[in-house]
Amino acid sequence: MFHQHLPRLLRRTLPHIHFEVYPDQASSTDASRAVATSQVALPKSTCDTVYAQPGYESSVANLAQVTVQDDTVFGDDDGVRQLGSVTGDITSGYTVSLDVGVDTTTTPTGGQRPGDDGAGGPGRTPPSGPPPGPRPSGAPSSR
Repeated sequence: MFHQHLPRLLRRTLPHIHFEVYPDQASSTDASRAVATSQVALPKSTCDTVYAQPGYESSVANLAQVTVQDDTVFGDDDGVRQLGSVTGDITSGYTVSLDVGVDTTTTPTGGQRPGDDGAGGPGRTPPSGPPPGPRPSGAPSSR
């Protein structure tokens, strides 16, 4: 459990929170022990409520341009696997839940993708070229 302020929305993706999974609580102080890294998207209705508060004015227009289906991160499955369930309210705060299956016996990779050699980590040269795999449906063309 942790506390998080909802960030302003700067780009065309649903507001989301990144998280890491560790094999046990004692390992959570060492990022190299992470066995999984992912993110949980926040439902648009919750974001609409939060962004109606003072300080989020610039996020309202940005959020109006985003749908789950067009999102370049969460749109490939319409948010089914990464869209959180939210309870609570603006006054007392929200709790975001997402069931994630994780094999905690996985060898820690410090958040790297399977087969990643770690290039691009702190002090290293980032990988060149586009990310591996097919372009998500609805992703803007880079050409």
